[in-house]
Amino acid sequence: MERLDLAEGSRLLSVPLSHAVAAELTRLDVATIVPSRESGSFDLSNIRKVGAVVVDGTIIRIRPKTPVRRLFALLGYSRRLDDLWRSDDIAFDAEHDLYSTIAQSFARALATALGGGVLRGYVTRDEALPLVRGRWRITDQITRRAGQALPVEVTYDDFVEDILENRIVKSATLRLLRYPEIRGATELSLRRSLRLLDEVTPLPAGVALPTVRVGRSNQRYGNALDLARLVLSNSSLEHREGSSIGSGFLVDLWTVFEDFVGAELVGALSAIGGVADLQHKDVLDRASRIRIAPDLVWVVSGAVAACIDLKYKIEHHGAYPNADLYQLVAYCTRYGLNVGHLVYASGEAEPRRIDIINGPTIYQHALDLDLPHAELVAQVHALAAVIAYDARLPDVSSASAG
Repeated sequence: MERLDLAEGSRLLSVPLSHAVAAELTRLDVATIVPSRESGSFDLSNIRKVGAVVVDGTIIRIRPKTPVRRLFALLGYSRRLDDLWRSDDIAFDAEHDLYSTIAQSFARALATALGGGVLRGYVTRDEALPLVRGRWRITDQITRRAGQALPVEVTYDDFVEDILENRIVKSATLRLLRYPEIRGATELSLRRSLRLLDEVTPLPAGVALPTVRVGRSNQRYGNALDLARLVLSNSSLEHREGSSIGSGFLVDLWTVFEDFVGAELVGALSAIGGVADLQHKDVLDRASRIRIAPDLVWVVSGAVAACIDLKYKIEHHGAYPNADLYQLVAYCTRYGLNVGHLVYASGEAEPRRIDIINGPTIYQHALDLDLPHAELVAQVHALAAVIAYDARLPDVSSASAG
């Protein structure tokens, strides 16, 4: 099997690809792909997803700029995986891609969950049996088997292993084992767990991932379920007719970035006062025809005090994309704000200031994702303090009471 290693954000690469691979990577919006001048090659640029995917017999691994440990922490932040990504027993090998790291973590969490035995629970079944068990469904008996005494249409509760928790973790196990780079101790652990789940039916392909509440009865499955959801929700690369995809796990880094920064800013600003609202829905014009959705607005005493837009874009030659500025200027104009904030992922620590003629002042901030998680959180909270200061509120702390 061929293997192709790529890196997030690569400017322009000419790589040998089959037309099937190029078509699938384009469909998955992995990068901008155009035919190269060289026969059998394609030019790849603006690689915007990370992870791994097997396409038409080729393993494509896309390495993030952010260290895997940092990215794993960001992924886990919004999915309650704190115990896992803070654990010292997770090996973040420099040679491991993101998918292999998640597989290793899931294998460990699942082995722990199954250590106390496979979880069992009650499942309601409707069946036709040669004896009465549970509740007799008389209407169905008459409709389906008029004049027949047997079999009997009944509804009963069965105490089995084929419950939703086990179906989710088994589906994630099967998905991970389809990736050929999962080998060694991780593969052995996953296969041991799979044998224990032999009586469990995996989820059908293409269905929406069901929600399971973690409580006292299934608490030991908590971490395994979270990671299973991470595997299943971020892959969306099922076998289907006409597709050359075998397995995969791809992550849109802009969603990871916005989820993390947005959640931290909401918490920090809400603690200062007022209410911070993600993806605030509003209109731009008086006729209510142009709809807008700023990434985050901070509302104090019923009025928008600050507007923040989050963009996972790396600075190119000292200039941020102007379209982001135009968008934020429109938001500030809509809410009558003198200051707006753009937050990017970058290695630049100091904000930039742009004074718009006859318009607001725009501050551009850059968060360093290479920082340890605690320091990155502190950087976001410091940014919240700057935003609150720039809002020039007379008494922010008293606003929270209203």
